[in-house]
Amino acid sequence: MSALLLILSACGDDPAPTDPVCGNGRVESGEQCDDGNRTPGDGCENTCTVTPGQQPDAGGDAGTSTDAGVGDDGGTDAGDGSDAGSDADAGSDADAGSEPDAGSEPDAGSEPDAGSEPDAGSEPDAGSEPDAGSDIDAGSAPDAGSEPDAGSEPDAGSEPDAGSEPDAGSEPDAGSEPDAGSEPDAGVDAGTDTDAGTSPDAGTGTDAGTDAGTSTDAGTAQVALDTFGPTGNFVRSGFTGPTFPEQLTVSLKEPAPAEVWVQLSSSSPAVRIVGENLVRIPEGARSAVVVVSADLDADPEVTKAVLTATLGNETLQATVQVLEVDQPASLALLSPETAQVDAGATYTFTMTLDVPPATDTQVDITLQPASLGTVPARVTVPANTLSASFDFTAATVAGEGTVVATLATQSVSANLRVMGSSTTDHVVISEIALRGPGGASDEFIELYNPTASTVNLAGWKVQYKSATGGTYTGSYTLPTGASIAPRSYYLVGSPSYAAGSSGVTLDATWPSTMQLGADDGNVRIGLPSLGNNPQDAAVVDKVGYGSGNDAEGSAVQAPSAASNTLERKANADSTPTSMSTGSDALSGNGHDTGNNRSDFIIRGTRQPQNKSSPAEPR
Repeated sequence: MSALLLILSACGDDPAPTDPVCGNGRVESGEQCDDGNRTPGDGCENTCTVTPGQQPDAGGDAGTSTDAGVGDDGGTDAGDGSDAGSDADAGSDADAGSEPDAGSEPDAGSEPDAGSEPDAGSEPDAGSEPDAGSDIDAGSAPDAGSEPDAGSEPDAGSEPDAGSEPDAGSEPDAGSEPDAGSEPDAGVDAGTDTDAGTSPDAGTGTDAGTDAGTSTDAGTAQVALDTFGPTGNFVRSGFTGPTFPEQLTVSLKEPAPAEVWVQLSSSSPAVRIVGENLVRIPEGARSAVVVVSADLDADPEVTKAVLTATLGNETLQATVQVLEVDQPASLALLSPETAQVDAGATYTFTMTLDVPPATDTQVDITLQPASLGTVPARVTVPANTLSASFDFTAATVAGEGTVVATLATQSVSANLRVMGSSTTDHVVISEIALRGPGGASDEFIELYNPTASTVNLAGWKVQYKSATGGTYTGSYTLPTGASIAPRSYYLVGSPSYAAGSSGVTLDATWPSTMQLGADDGNVRIGLPSLGNNPQDAAVVDKVGYGSGNDAEGSAVQAPSAASNTLERKANADSTPTSMSTGSDALSGNGHDTGNNRSDFIIRGTRQPQNKSSPAEPR
């Protein structure tokens, strides 16, 4: 049809002759029509009269092989693919398409031709504003240029076709603005009424991932939010990146079938989500890290912001705490606040700050008393983290104390108890009576052998020292022949000891010059070489009570009643009841952690045992 329109435009450039020329493409005086050819049967006969019942063609079909272009010049067609522009056709002087006009190689649509002012587009021609669609031109109602067409009924551009303004790309088609590839679509099933890519579908911010061409959406119905957190993390003003000390993450309940975009919003302008408030979860992934940017200048009073994640109809929230650029950190906790550690064992403590520091921060660590074990002198809390851990290694000496963490002028501490070893491989002091029914001097010290071998006690010494005395002043040497069988006892005591109803007699008696303090003091046993110095290496076992200053670990509390005694435990969890009538009554007295306070209980009634008493079954 373009070739035809160019021919008509070329004819429109010549002035009308005096006598009409039929076939020159101009409707002149006396002519009813002139379609630029004299082909019969096309609606405009070679006499330029209209055939009844037909419409003039004037390029009539503009695209068929029997139409626009065939005429006086004998050209092939000027409308099908082999014509419209060749030198042999629409381009001769006798046709609508002279050399400078539509049809020649440098013509057919060039700037000075089809569409220019003097050409196809002038007032009397086809293609001009008031033309291209009038009844007398190439553009009649059923033909090329009309509103519902772009060619004739059977041609390209009709309503059921594709190519006209209201057609190629119309709703039921594919390729137009409102269709495949457009902003609100991007995913239509081309040529059908079913879309797979409208606003809530593929390519938009809330979807991304339909099954193109089906009614099933693979970006909304098949994915759902699972978690959004952890909540309570931090971001610092002037900082852009993930939250800390943990990264804020949005996750789905299942892997994304296609790229999924989650919408985010913030309750405060001080916290902005990087990426235009959208977080992308790639196809096949289940989660993505949220990147934020903080600026307290946008909301100076804010301390935290609530972030909301939205996918479809689901929303989840998480809080983010906002820090100043150089906000200082303080010690919050040393955990655990109480620890019980076996001798020689390692135990981990964790030091926590109130907010993550902007730079690496060092905290001093001390142990009181230092004899309990070892700790590092200093621990570093890395920037943008909340805590750091360190190890305490217990010594072999039992005792109680504290672990202290110090930052600037602030300190936090944890209570510590070193239990020592509970596996006893030596004779121990198992029960002490500081007075009794027989009076203040009704005293005894019971020994127990937790080992599997008999121990020779001949020459061993039993000693006493006052609570604050510098040396052991009371001392008694066990007699020749003294021994103690496995899991058995040996009883030594004062001349005033009263066996009473128990009937248990002493195995050895110390002199009356040796007397134990009723409320506080220190007693010990040792090898024959034992002297009077508290630090003597020959000591085998010792007990401090009340305010006694030479205890193993910490001194045990002294009993308040005359009928009470101090008794060593059978196990770590032994109680006065379990030791008297419970599960530990026949378990011996072998628990020794090196800490008197942990190893002894106060018995309600005394229970002296000697070498004649039955051995403990376990």
